[in-house]
Amino acid sequence: MVTTGTHTAVPICYIGKLFGCKIIYIETFANITTKTLAGKILYPITDKFIVQWESMKKLYPKADYYGGIF
Repeated sequence: MVTTGTHTAVPICYIGKLFGCKIIYIETFANITTKTLAGKILYPITDKFIVQWESMKKLYPKADYYGGIF
């Protein structure tokens, strides 16, 4: 599953994880120095967590940074 965490993504990702789905989360481009609520909740269960600002790697150490995606 690939998500940006909007609307019903959090519960759907947890349900997907129960069924063995891999979770890829893309943190929003809008946040540069703070975590989103969805990011905080989904970070522990993601298989790949992507941030769009290098500064966000400090908040999410296991995240991958590729620059702006959208």
